[in-house]
Amino acid sequence: MKRILRRTAAVIAAAVLTVCTQPFSAFAEDEDVLKFPSGATVSSVIKNQEKRDSHHSNIERRDRSNAHVELIFHGDEILYTRYYGCTNIEEHTLADENSVFEWGSISKTFIWVSIMQLWEQGKIDLEADIRTYLPDNFFRHLKYDDPITLTDIMNHKGGWCEKFYDSTSEDMAAMPSLEEALRNVEPAQTYRPGEVASYSNWAAALAGLIVQRVSGMDYVEYVHKNIFEPLGMEHTSAGPDFTDNPWVREQRMKTICYETSLHTNYKENEDGSIEERVVEEFESKGTCLFNDQLYPCGAVTGTLGDLATYAQAFVNDDHPLFRNAETQEKLLSGSSFYGNTDIPGFSYGFDVKEYNNTRTFGHTGATFGCVANMEFDPVSKFGVVGLSNCRDDFPGLFGKYVFGRLKAKKYIGENYEKADMTPYSGYYSDTRTHAAGIGKFILYMDAFSIDSINAAKVADDVFFEYHSEDYYDDTIFSIVENSDGRRGIVNCCSEYLEIKNYIPKLCLLAGFMLCGVASLFILLAKRKLNKAHKAAPLSFAHIITAGQFAKIISLAALISIVVIRLKGDNDGLTRTEGMVIGITQLVCLAVCVLSLIAAAYSFISKKKLPYGRIRSISCFTGNLITVSAIVFFEMYNFWCC
Repeated sequence: MKRILRRTAAVIAAAVLTVCTQPFSAFAEDEDVLKFPSGATVSSVIKNQEKRDSHHSNIERRDRSNAHVELIFHGDEILYTRYYGCTNIEEHTLADENSVFEWGSISKTFIWVSIMQLWEQGKIDLEADIRTYLPDNFFRHLKYDDPITLTDIMNHKGGWCEKFYDSTSEDMAAMPSLEEALRNVEPAQTYRPGEVASYSNWAAALAGLIVQRVSGMDYVEYVHKNIFEPLGMEHTSAGPDFTDNPWVREQRMKTICYETSLHTNYKENEDGSIEERVVEEFESKGTCLFNDQLYPCGAVTGTLGDLATYAQAFVNDDHPLFRNAETQEKLLSGSSFYGNTDIPGFSYGFDVKEYNNTRTFGHTGATFGCVANMEFDPVSKFGVVGLSNCRDDFPGLFGKYVFGRLKAKKYIGENYEKADMTPYSGYYSDTRTHAAGIGKFILYMDAFSIDSINAAKVADDVFFEYHSEDYYDDTIFSIVENSDGRRGIVNCCSEYLEIKNYIPKLCLLAGFMLCGVASLFILLAKRKLNKAHKAAPLSFAHIITAGQFAKIISLAALISIVVIRLKGDNDGLTRTEGMVIGITQLVCLAVCVLSLIAAAYSFISKKKLPYGRIRSISCFTGNLITVSAIVFFEMYNFWCC
């Protein structure tokens, strides 16, 4: 009996111990589970994504959708790779590890890495005037004598807005040298160096030329020898025509690019009810090759695996791209900060993003047909990369799962203070928009008011654009005041600059457009009166009539700029188009000046005509508005924009 009792007690004790120790065992295992900075476990994110991809709707859509490929890594380990959709929908070619895509502006980071390598070797001074490294009299359109440094260019503060003219080549045999291409499309310097953040492809390509001149090597050759080869990136090209990697060219020609459109489709069910569905359609744009003469800023093309290899180099403690760990640390230490805080907005050419629990570095990219994303956290060693052959399909699916989302209440606390935006009230425009030359008018069409911004204060002159309690991805901005007295709202390497006296300037532009439209109706009305023999011509009637035609033609020339930019397959006007439009505006300007003088003479002459003075005043006013607009908005200036 005692024996049975002892055995029973032993079984019960064992059972109790087993039950009691289970929670502790589970807790111990949870501590070892790999988690993203967002707090989500790696296994749960991967499992949920695999579950979504295995859904019958996604399986059916896979071979009739554009390619969307993404990858998550942790240190040198690839945690998850997703190849979804087709590189050629018509032929049902599914994306895989051999699919290549253009990386767009991620290419710029290769310039910045090259600059930092040369700086590390003592061959480049980041604070020296860049004219030290360029041919004499290289610049033709500088507005300021202030030195321009490589740090300025890496922060996109060289003073240049985006170039106005197209720099792509259909005929690769006629591709000019990088130096010649830069000279051909040099934009006007519109801001004081080191002050205003204005994203510029041209300035980035200029830094690529400096790499070429300082290293004594062709830029593409330098990138291969000092970046691709050390990292083993065998499936990536840096040249505009892919001649540096024939395999990449062969694979790129297999990648077709697409654009999407949504439309409503109606389906009648068996019970007679009508079901409404939103249908996504993909329209082929062909290979959509991006043959840019300013190739350092956007020509790198390769596989998802190579992009991951490149991104992993920046979280590697062995710093494979640099001789010293300090160089990599400097690259990712921040070079432009929000106000007086230690929050970096930009870091030597790399985008910086704030999240609730982490800070990431990286870059995005877009060409005519592809989009790309690279983001990593050098502290936690997590990163994501993604590529797509459809500009409407940004490959940022995993970012929110890996890094979380930014929310004001979690970032700066529950008891945050609302920022008073009243002192900064006014109209602002993106500094990347053309601020000089025949495209200057676009700046005034893109302006917006900040009066409606709901802001949460982070620090003095630093705020969140705060949306709602439930909204994530709030954005950090800072307010700066430039030497000319204008305020700027800065986020990362972008700035929205205050436009002084915006309403009168906008009214001038609107008046110019109304004058052109009114001139058309005036000429039509005059034609009817002439047919009825009821017209009484003013003095110098032919000159005044020519002025009406000039106003119509001037407006048409301005509209043509918008049409060419919206409908064109390149990234700007050609030089020929710009010259034709500029000369046309000069002729219109001269004719309108003559018409203005003629209208003034008709007003002061003693010749009495029906409504003569009113007609003269309206003609004078219309010509004055047109002349003022052409001069102020530099509609004739095709040589410096």
